[in-house]
Amino acid sequence: METDNIAQKNKISIGLIIDNNELNKNPIFPSEIKEEILNSPYYLLIFISREDVVKISCFPTKKENIKKILVKLKEFSPDLVKGISNVLNELNLSKEILHTTGLCYEMEKCFYETYLIGDLVDSGELTVEKIKDKFLSVANVISVVIEDIPTLKE
Repeated sequence: METDNIAQKNKISIGLIIDNNELNKNPIFPSEIKEEILNSPYYLLIFISREDVVKISCFPTKKENIKKILVKLKEFSPDLVKGISNVLNELNLSKEILHTTGLCYEMEKCFYETYLIGDLVDSGELTVEKIKDKFLSVANVISVVIEDIPTLKE
């Protein structure tokens, strides 16, 4: 249990992709919501767990190929945010973003993460190493992890 808490504190959220069929048959989604968002083939679910509450966000998407970039930071600052934004623009990733957030658990445990469509990486146009190198070139970036978001399979 303690190890799970430590692991969670090294990330902001957990992502999962479901398809239209899974969303439609799942009773946890109210019918009013299903009626509003059923026009997408896939949905990115982002789970953010904090103490006694779990927030779930749902992002309709046409693509199943989603990646999460998790950046560990020394601290947040306006220059750092500008640097991250510049990297996303330089790599042509800013138009692929579905969700982005940042937070500090303690002064030295700060994270920025973004979920984006992974087509550029999977096509070979852009490598994971190039993305990592670009982010690591930003002042106060400590580490970068890039994950494929799994799809719920029956």
